[in-house]
Amino acid sequence: MRRAHVGKATMAAAALALLIVGASAAGAGIANASGNADVEPVGAAPAREVGLASIVAEWPDSYSVVGGKSEPLYTERITFSRDDDLFALRIEVIAQGDTALGTQRGAVRVAADGTITWVAGCTKDSAACADDPALRGFLTTAALIGLERTGRLPETGTARALHGTPVVCVDDDAVHPDSAPSIAGLDPCFSVATGALLGHWSAASAAFVGPTLAAGFAETGERDDALFAEVLGGVSGEVFP
Repeated sequence: MRRAHVGKATMAAAALALLIVGASAAGAGIANASGNADVEPVGAAPAREVGLASIVAEWPDSYSVVGGKSEPLYTERITFSRDDDLFALRIEVIAQGDTALGTQRGAVRVAADGTITWVAGCTKDSAACADDPALRGFLTTAALIGLERTGRLPETGTARALHGTPVVCVDDDAVHPDSAPSIAGLDPCFSVATGALLGHWSAASAAFVGPTLAAGFAETGERDDALFAEVLGGVSGEVFP
């Protein structure tokens, strides 16, 4: 049975927000040289370890996120969405002067047995496209859902705030138990309200870095029909909606 769509934080999100009162000031952020870091400010409530199962259980079966990410020489316009088992992503790369550098599109499906299969835009080898245990980036929610479905969900995560939005960050190795460890050392951080991957936390830097949305992103508990139609259009065997 599909979980009800939500357009605002669930009760779980509200409860977790109480754990990080004061951390909402992180929305102001402190940018590093690449404009990506969001450091938790002095005086913010300390990060707290929280149970993960109850948070994941409240996530809706769909979400949509629209945001961006800035680098010194270009920006990324990022749109991604979930519809039950399907997860889709589009990243438009724009250079200085609003010159398009290209658009990346991709989609994955998570099966009942936790297998993650690329259905569009896979740039990995055929084995990984058919079963990807190392899925990272803005589609990482699919990996966590796969663990939930197979009874391997990590027990805990860390409550933080990204630009004032409550998130739960999970150890990257725990999210990818069947993959080689990542050398990046970044833990994925998921929206408490929707489960969408919003950023990555670096323990070494004590900041949100890497694939992390800048302030001003918007998330809802509804699927993005236009995005799915665009990404899945022409894919054999895929019909949407």
